[in-house]
Amino acid sequence: FVGQTALKTKELIAQAMGGVLFIDEAYSLTEGRNNEFGKQAVAAFIKEMEDQRGNFSLIVAGYTENMQEFLKSNPGLESRFDNTFLF
Repeated sequence: FVGQTALKTKELIAQAMGGVLFIDEAYSLTEGRNNEFGKQAVAAFIKEMEDQRGNFSLIVAGYTENMQEFLKSNPGLESRFDNTFLF
């Protein structure tokens, strides 16, 4: 659904208000050359993480190397996460 990514992402976050949103294999959002939908979703996550700070927690998980690339996919993404856990 072209143009719906940010809206659908915001709706997903609204469901997580007061709780936790967990995204496993989050790197799949940004893998690949032409992944505009994933990039739009990440941009929406960043905006909501700023606008709704303290109202929900976002946990992203995946293989270490892939997640490092994911966090580099947008200049503002990595700084939105207070903690990183490797295991």
